[in-house]
Amino acid sequence: MDRPMIKLEGLKKYYAHKNPKWFSKPLLVKAVDGVNFEIKAGETLGLVGESGCGKSTLGRTILKLEEITDGKVIFDGEDISELSQKQLIPYRTEMQIIFQDPYSSLNPRMTVGQIVSEALVEHKVYKARSKELENYVLEVMDKSGLQPYMIHRYPHQFSGGQRQRIGIARALALKPKFIVCDEAVSALDASIQSQIINLLMDLKDQEGLTYLFISHDLSVIKHISDRICVMYLGDVVELAESDEIYNSTLHPYTMSLIGAIPTTDRGVEKKKVILEGDIPSNVNPPSGCKFHTRCPIATEKCKQEIPALVEEKPGHFVACHYPGKELK
Repeated sequence: MDRPMIKLEGLKKYYAHKNPKWFSKPLLVKAVDGVNFEIKAGETLGLVGESGCGKSTLGRTILKLEEITDGKVIFDGEDISELSQKQLIPYRTEMQIIFQDPYSSLNPRMTVGQIVSEALVEHKVYKARSKELENYVLEVMDKSGLQPYMIHRYPHQFSGGQRQRIGIARALALKPKFIVCDEAVSALDASIQSQIINLLMDLKDQEGLTYLFISHDLSVIKHISDRICVMYLGDVVELAESDEIYNSTLHPYTMSLIGAIPTTDRGVEKKKVILEGDIPSNVNPPSGCKFHTRCPIATEKCKQEIPALVEEKPGHFVACHYPGKELK
């Protein structure tokens, strides 16, 4: 698990929006603003942060579903940043995504069999309507927890959890090495969430998969992830092993997120820090540390100097001028 499957070097994704002022330059929305990290082969990296921090955009940019503004994406040792859509075709079988909404990510006019087999036919793995294709689709469906009789049914005939299993089967069909799980359980009931998470963990072990698991739910992230990456306003602010993040938190933003996790254990007291103010605009982010406008320990230095992402402990990276300082 030491070999990097994915390596990001200064990855940026900006969107240009028309400026309401006439004859002015377009406004740049800095969704992902210079991200650097590695995802090791065979691990699950959890990506967490508030809505609008750039998590989903980062996942889609890694897969080049969104064009890269700047920086590099290195997949399994190969730089895919500058490849055209045609040149990316061989990589599409190795990188897949499970979308957040199981209701809108499936074509309502296609049966389960057609949805799962579509990419297999497109990439010429099997011939259309062949017996070999049908047998393989049934095999993938079985791995994803779907019954054989479901192969001729349409998405509207399934519950949310079953639809997400169809999405998992579709992603699994091409035998990928790397899967982005983009809020894959956030639209599901709690009991169904646990079933899908356990299924993903079993598939990871059986198929030797590598995951980027995106979520805003820290309890889910802790359960499934080997390491956790925390994002704020397009930047990575903390990255460490899962237990290390929870037991030895260094960034004040991560501290506030962990403090907000509900607990039923009366013997555990957690210090809750309610962040004041709203998330700043990523069109015109604050100077210095982007978190300083909401940080309870911010100083004048935080307003002026951008903190670098440094390895404060072995394997524990943080972007803060005062790492580990207790919150007020």
